Amino acid sequence: MENPNGKRKRKSRGGGAAASFDRVVFPILLAAVAPTAGPNQRASSFSTAARVLRRLLSRSPPAPPLSPLPASLVALLPVLLSSSSHSVAALSCEVMGAAALQSMEAGEALASDGGIASGLARALGSGSRRVAEAACNALMDLSASPVGRERLSGSPLLPRLLYLFSQVKSISEVVGSRSNKYQARVSEPSKGLYLIIDAVVLMVNSCKVDKLRNLQQGLVRKTIHLLYEVWVKVRPLGSSSDCSIWNDQLQCRPNEIREAIFRLSMDLAYPAHLEPAQVRESFFRQMESDFEKFVLMYWESSPYLYRRKQSGLKMDPVFTALHDAFDLTTPDAIIESFIQGLVSCPAVASDELNIDSFLHEFHDSLGAAVKYRQDVRVVRTRGQTSTESGVEEHFFDDGMVFPDAAAFVDKCKYAVKNGFSIALRGMELRSEKVAAIASALADLFGQPSVGANIYFSPPGSQGLARHYDDHCVLVWQLLGLKKWKIWPNTRSILPRLYEPFHSLDDLVDDNGGRVEILHEGDIMYVPRGCVHEAHTDVDDGESDVNASTNYSLHLTLAIEVEPPFEWEGFAHIALQYWLEKEKLGRSSGPVRSKVEEQAPLFALLLHVAIRLLSDSDPALRQACMVAAKLPSSSNSHLNPLRSSQRSTFTEILSKIEKSCSFDEVLKSIKLAVEEKNDELFQWMSWLRHLPHQQQATEACRIDFCDVLGHFEELLNVFGSDRERARADYAEFRLRFCRSVVYEDACDGFEMLLRDYRTVRNQYMRGMLALHGKHSS
Repeated sequence: MENPNGKRKRKSRGGGAAASFDRVVFPILLAAVAPTAGPNQRASSFSTAARVLRRLLSRSPPAPPLSPLPASLVALLPVLLSSSSHSVAALSCEVMGAAALQSMEAGEALASDGGIASGLARALGSGSRRVAEAACNALMDLSASPVGRERLSGSPLLPRLLYLFSQVKSISEVVGSRSNKYQARVSEPSKGLYLIIDAVVLMVNSCKVDKLRNLQQGLVRKTIHLLYEVWVKVRPLGSSSDCSIWNDQLQCRPNEIREAIFRLSMDLAYPAHLEPAQVRESFFRQMESDFEKFVLMYWESSPYLYRRKQSGLKMDPVFTALHDAFDLTTPDAIIESFIQGLVSCPAVASDELNIDSFLHEFHDSLGAAVKYRQDVRVVRTRGQTSTESGVEEHFFDDGMVFPDAAAFVDKCKYAVKNGFSIALRGMELRSEKVAAIASALADLFGQPSVGANIYFSPPGSQGLARHYDDHCVLVWQLLGLKKWKIWPNTRSILPRLYEPFHSLDDLVDDNGGRVEILHEGDIMYVPRGCVHEAHTDVDDGESDVNASTNYSLHLTLAIEVEPPFEWEGFAHIALQYWLEKEKLGRSSGPVRSKVEEQAPLFALLLHVAIRLLSDSDPALRQACMVAAKLPSSSNSHLNPLRSSQRSTFTEILSKIEKSCSFDEVLKSIKLAVEEKNDELFQWMSWLRHLPHQQQATEACRIDFCDVLGHFEELLNVFGSDRERARADYAEFRLRFCRSVVYEDACDGFEMLLRDYRTVRNQYMRGMLALHGKHSS
């Protein structure tokens, strides 16, 4: 063929080169992997194959382009990678890496080949440092694209990498090691270790969460321990102005190492430090029925004090474990024991049931320095009187971070000497012992999680100003004394999480507060909504405690009742489960009524009606405890708490049947549609997590994250004949209230609780690992 200039075009070399490869090179490589008669012939074949592979890398004729690799070479690669000749195996890795670097598509194709992934895994375990390093380099090259990373992370490569990494005795003299002058060259063994670390971090962070669960736990624990050691070594280098050697050694950044530690820890089974029964006995006395009495008499209604005998504290394993978690010898030692080595713990979104979403949002900031107010407060209150709440004075500015841990500890010590209290949130994310207590309490109350804060106050001081909380707290005095004043909640409606706080006006009076002095070991319960204040200004004569113990240390365990786990949430779950069951039961019938066809829209109306009812009815805001873990010896049909929960649901159904007005609901929906504003219906987003019955049809389902479209459909359907719609809605509501099955709702409630607990536990384990609590 000629071009317009009359000159003949040159044929592409690609096809001819590939044919030449199949004719000349392929037989040589095939001979290298085929069984041979004797060692001399095998050595000769290996030597020839190695020369051919080097020629491929040098692109000397008759070598074909490396991208794409000839199909015949790709077919041979799994065997070449497993060759007993270290030169052949290493060079095969290099050829594959070079092809991936020339073409992303070629790299993705190679990464997707299961045989090649298995061959790479065998190369990693060959015992040869040269081959292992070449395999690590090839793995990194094949992982240049998201597709390549995803394919390889799900292959046998990750377990093999973890095993290879776990054989490292110690990295303390390698990673981040420095002399007075930075070494110009990094030793060969160190280079190999850095390659492995880079590969491990990349593969772990690319792997799907469910795949990480399948890894052998002993291997995971060892890997976490070593990665944490790496992070501790490189963390100070990362903030140094003279760390050029860091950039030459590891490709992965500190935040990527932290993410790998977090990911590996999420589903790791931690050794049980405390039995739930032990925690129940520590908080609610010895008898199994004492917890039920507490719930029926005090929970969400009035304060409760459990005065502990000092002589019996040493016999309490829970108190002893917690007491021993802190160095209580001096005030400075106390501060160091819970402030040193902290990292920030950003909060998980209240309706987040996918840990991947949290990692996507925070992967860059995992393990970052603590942030003021988010993690810690250093505060004192001035000017408080019997009628005025006083003003909180903070030692640090809002949003301030503390990358210099030693300087932060010193400033905290100085602040305490000047009358400031330290309040550190998220202790269940920083201490395994606190985590064990918090987890047992969450089980006991049937809630997703329990938060824990630690408070340390100097003598004669008040930290936080008078306030109330939107969650219930159990206060455990660990050291010294603290005087509390608590006012009863005068509002019939309990405060909800995430709602604005009301003014304290009319919530307190000069004579109505209850005063209690907590001694070491005492436990006090403060319901949400009860205004309270606490200080260490204990009058003479109230205590014989000496000056060295006038400091106060106490732990608060916050039982946050999240929206799905109030009685309102239980009603929504009951409605959704009933709706799906109704649709399944009637779907086989030949004729369906208009009410049945419009059931999802009526259910949406009723969801909104239940929400409106909860704004004025106290019962719907109370915690639903159908999932509370009662003693196994309790007789289910005679148990007072279980009977009380069933009775509460019956009463709520009666209120829904009588009070959920069609016109009021339609009015609120119409306003949202007209203004194209669904802000008042954002609370519905958690309903998307409700478990669906397996056979439920899509017709039953509502997109609760985008309800405006459904609201418009609802108005169109019901707007033409409001009287008929009102009557049909009343029929639908009545049928729900009369035929819903309590046990079905309980099943849905507990399934949702398990989903919430799974994510909260994954988060807790990941944060504990970033605090060095990886249970290796």
